[in-house]
Amino acid sequence: MRLLGAFLRLLVAGTLGAPPAPAPEARGTASAEPPVLTFREIWNRSFCRPLEQLVDVITEFPNEVEYIFRPSCVSLQRCGGCCADEGLRCVPVETSTVTMQLLKIKPNGEAPYVEMAFTEHKQCECRPRQDLMRLGRRRPKGRGKRRQDKMRRKGCELCGTPRR
Repeated sequence: MRLLGAFLRLLVAGTLGAPPAPAPEARGTASAEPPVLTFREIWNRSFCRPLEQLVDVITEFPNEVEYIFRPSCVSLQRCGGCCADEGLRCVPVETSTVTMQLLKIKPNGEAPYVEMAFTEHKQCECRPRQDLMRLGRRRPKGRGKRRQDKMRRKGCELCGTPRR
């Protein structure tokens, strides 16, 4: 809980424009160490956003496995990066279609150029994970009504008369 509170304070400080941490004093030597990346830079680089990714053509078109494509993978903008909570996932909220010309090599040796449509992610957002949401909606564990009825005694223990 303390970690979450500290993280939220850092997030609020970054959002409100808190001054960055002071840079270490430069020494008089010519062999300068690489600059230290600030928290804000690291956060902005790693947060959920569209990033360039190489995507395998066969992964996008699994019913085209009998063909060989050249190039075999294409560069697309896809959602990637970290969300502030493990219960969140980086997902696209805006997409667009981009058409690319590829070489499709058929088993008989023909190799025509074909145009293939791929989905690119334009805008990304951290949203609740679907798998965790489903787990949260399960019924509480316990004996169901039918099971309780079967387990109930059939008669009164003291007098031996059956229950209604």
